[in-house]
Amino acid sequence: MGDSAVLDLEMYSESDAARLLGVAPQTFGRWLDGYAAADGTRRPPILRAEPAACDSSTRRFVTWGEFIEAGHLAAYRGHQRMPLQKLRQYASMWQRSCDVPHPLARRELCTTPGSHLNDNGAVTAESVTAFFDRIDFEGDIPVRYWPDGRNAHIVVDPRRQFGTPIIEGTRMGTEVLHGMYTAGDPAEWLAHAYSLDLVQVEAAIRFEQRLANRKIIAYQAA
Repeated sequence: MGDSAVLDLEMYSESDAARLLGVAPQTFGRWLDGYAAADGTRRPPILRAEPAACDSSTRRFVTWGEFIEAGHLAAYRGHQRMPLQKLRQYASMWQRSCDVPHPLARRELCTTPGSHLNDNGAVTAESVTAFFDRIDFEGDIPVRYWPDGRNAHIVVDPRRQFGTPIIEGTRMGTEVLHGMYTAGDPAEWLAHAYSLDLVQVEAAIRFEQRLANRKIIAYQAA
């Protein structure tokens, strides 16, 4: 499945997607579904179309395309703590100029200059480029994501193990290994038991520990 159909695969709960991308769950929900402002006005979503009134209570899984788009937004916002309105303008620019589904997930955007939305009028695209460097594409469609980089043994593939992070070349989930490790199984034993290299097991443990630490930071920043 290398065509655009992969972008519409429903993959994650909002909380799981936010965890993998290191985005505060509340922030992630606002990007996808919008929110009610303090003055009572409705702020529309950034990544999804505003649902009809009769469907406003419907919550669906995050698609692969939405996941990659949210990663793009998180990379663009970076450490700038960019106001939501500016982030909305940035996303809207791509959505207006590209007549394709999930435009912020497409390969050609990773090298296209962004909009001059920073306070000093400059564009900071390095973080976006770094995010797209961790993605494998077929054509302009993202098909794999290497959350810790291509040499870190961990891959997220929407067509394997329901998109959960796994050890490259295996079906072993990082969360499963980390769970057994925290329960008391030594890394060396896990490597032997599951025919893995010790470096792969240690990479999985580090990855899950980093996600746990990042989740705490994300909640504090929400």
